[in-house]
Amino acid sequence: MEQLTARGMRADSEPMRLLRQCAELCELNARALKKDSRLARRTASLCLELSNQVAHAPWLDGSPTSTLLASEALQLAHRCHVLIFT
Repeated sequence: MEQLTARGMRADSEPMRLLRQCAELCELNARALKKDSRLARRTASLCLELSNQVAHAPWLDGSPTSTLLASEALQLAHRCHVLIFT
């Protein structure tokens, strides 16, 4: 988010909102997993969906920063997928 802000993206823009939601959901998912919560699969499912949205967002412009962000979001989606289906 800092890199996007440095490139001039507003804090209230759609990409920033998606990234903020993804970070908050990841934190919630981590807490659910630590507690061995029955809701961990649900939060992982939501995390999967949101990280896919981040990875495939139209605002990714092919810059090195965007490419890295998309790659990390896809890795997160993969990890969530494994949590859901194991």
